[in-house]
Amino acid sequence: MKPTMRYILFDFLFGGLLVAGALLVASLLGPTAGGILAGAPIRTGSVIFLEYLHKGLDSAAEMTRGVVLAMFSNVFFAIALYISLPRVGIAGGFLIAGAVFVIAAAMLMNLVP
Repeated sequence: MKPTMRYILFDFLFGGLLVAGALLVASLLGPTAGGILAGAPIRTGSVIFLEYLHKGLDSAAEMTRGVVLAMFSNVFFAIALYISLPRVGIAGGFLIAGAVFVIAAAMLMNLVP
């Protein structure tokens, strides 16, 4: 699928609304509630649905496989960020957590056929 300007604009606006919504929830209910909303698979579901519309069921199913691998990797990312933020600050924490995500994703891709 070649992204069109309309598709990119939709993705930008939808993603921005989700981020703004998570920040609003965080300001009203606290950062843990905002984090739960930020981690919800709302956007992932819409991306898989768009993949289905453009390339069919097999491609959407394969994308879902990748999402499962990413979700496990996201858990490692979040744990690494939670542990490293107080110790090395925001920039170092994101660098460490990003590296952990990449390593976890690479290992999982090699383990799952």
